[in-house]
Amino acid sequence: MTANSPVTVREATIEDASEILALIKELAAFEDLSNAVAMDEERLREDGFGSAPRFHVLLAEDVEGVVGYLSYMIRYSIWGGGEFINLDDIYVRESARGRGAGLALMRRLAEIAAARKMTVRWELLVDNLPARKFYTMLGATISEKLIARWSVETVQALVRDGQD
Repeated sequence: MTANSPVTVREATIEDASEILALIKELAAFEDLSNAVAMDEERLREDGFGSAPRFHVLLAEDVEGVVGYLSYMIRYSIWGGGEFINLDDIYVRESARGRGAGLALMRRLAEIAAARKMTVRWELLVDNLPARKFYTMLGATISEKLIARWSVETVQALVRDGQD
């Protein structure tokens, strides 16, 4: 990607599945979470591009090809009484950072949200200071809400323990 090469953003298609999976794995490696990726190409194709897609993906491209992605889902807020967009991942390849791909992805997501009159929410790691700076520059409000998760093993143990 040269400094002057334009970045375009498009909706991913089923033909992009292998590229999307490669980007997911790159992001996981960047966050030192490679072992956390359980997704495979077949499931990605089915869950993202089947008859009832469970997520959506935007791809950022330049003259050299795909340089980043953004994944999101439509969720419902019982407090807000309506749907909202949950941004799942945004990732730009290291060689393309600082050249507008992340901004282009976020602007496209904003266009989608504005057209549907939806808010957008997402999570980020507390110590990811570059991301905090980027999102703040885009006008995001960053709260200190903590995220709690149960692993499959924990859920199974809790159910087992409750049956005693």
